[in-house]
Amino acid sequence: MARRAVCWILVLVAAAAGAQTITFGLGDAGLEASLNEIGASARVDLPGFTAEVSLQWGIPKTQVQVVLSQGFQPAEVYLVAALSSLSGKPVATVVDVYRKNKAKGWGFVAKELGIKPGSKEFKALKDKSTASASKAKKK
Repeated sequence: MARRAVCWILVLVAAAAGAQTITFGLGDAGLEASLNEIGASARVDLPGFTAEVSLQWGIPKTQVQVVLSQGFQPAEVYLVAALSSLSGKPVATVVDVYRKNKAKGWGFVAKELGIKPGSKEFKALKDKSTASASKAKKK
């Protein structure tokens, strides 16, 4: 009986860890929800996520995998690829700007890269992430 209880506790802890959400500091609850949905879906199908990010944002799969290997969560990797594509800056630059300003959040990073709330780039980020999150929910 004790063994069964321990198993259930481990299952619940694993489920809670998988359902973890990230606060990005982007100032848009809908965008943050979409990014977290994308992240949750990526944990189920990482190869599919890698292909989707590469295709959607024009970032080589190898670069997506490199950012994943650097300890970024899948939703953050999606955001790195998006910010790189929308700002015209290399992925490495986005990663560097984030690392230098991590405490200030992704919203600050986006602004540093020239993507301001209300801009056409921010709208594109929101629209594409909403579409990706909708697609992820259907899987």
